[in-house]
Amino acid sequence: MKLSKTIVMIIVICFCIVGSVGATYYVVKDISRTEHNELASDYQESTNILASYYQNELENISSQLEEIAEEFEHVNQSLQENYTQLTNLLSNDTYKFYDPTYAEVAQFMANDNTDGLPYDSQEFNCLHFSQTFIANARQLSMRCALVIINFEETNVSHAIVGFNTSDNGMVYIEPQFDEWVENLEPGNDYWTECVVFDGIYEHVEDPNDTIREILVFW
Repeated sequence: MKLSKTIVMIIVICFCIVGSVGATYYVVKDISRTEHNELASDYQESTNILASYYQNELENISSQLEEIAEEFEHVNQSLQENYTQLTNLLSNDTYKFYDPTYAEVAQFMANDNTDGLPYDSQEFNCLHFSQTFIANARQLSMRCALVIINFEETNVSHAIVGFNTSDNGMVYIEPQFDEWVENLEPGNDYWTECVVFDGIYEHVEDPNDTIREILVFW
């Protein structure tokens, strides 16, 4: 059976339309695949950038935490050292001593026999006299200081003792002679201007006895 020209034309047009639609589908499909790949690539790049950023931030935070940990360790160590020192100080007998009155010091000096010990420039000098006197005072819980006097013209030093009396302030004693020491100031001659002798001992002023500095050790 022969088809009319009109039907043939219609069939041809249909085939053309179907072919065009199919071609369009594949073009659109290719475009979608390209856009998908581009989006995937952009996503991966963004992910890598974010991962690198947060990795750097994490490293910075870790470094800061390490520094904080080190500082904390230093502070903790310092606190431990201070606590140890405080514990040692609180357990030291120094905290059991008291500052006596002037009358108590005078009475103690009168009863103490340190001044009766024999002097020896090597074996028992002014420092030994002072240390013995201080030890005797501490036996009675009295706080007593070692006082070092340095002179102007020589490198020689002299040792005496001192009390910070509760009613009369700081007083000084020459333990070798059981004598009060007054006017203890730089520039004064120690033996003639400071030591209050009762007439038994006599000294003449000597440039080597001029006080340069006074150091007090409790």
